[in-house]
Amino acid sequence: MESKLKEHLIQIVDKLTPGSTLEDVYEQLFLLADIEESEQQEKSGEILTQIEVEEVHAGHTQTMMAHGLT
Repeated sequence: MESKLKEHLIQIVDKLTPGSTLEDVYEQLFLLADIEESEQQEKSGEILTQIEVEEVHAGHTQTMMAHGLT
């Protein structure tokens, strides 16, 4: 897990521009975490419907809003 986090952070840092914000970093980290989770679920045979994916994304958005990140 730790090496995967480091890998994700390096990917994000490589894409930063002078105008990037901390919110941009959080958004990318959530996106990469969602992708990783989806890949793990696919490997274990758990496939999500489009509606389920949208609900997960909405939950992350609500979490970010609750922390004042959007």
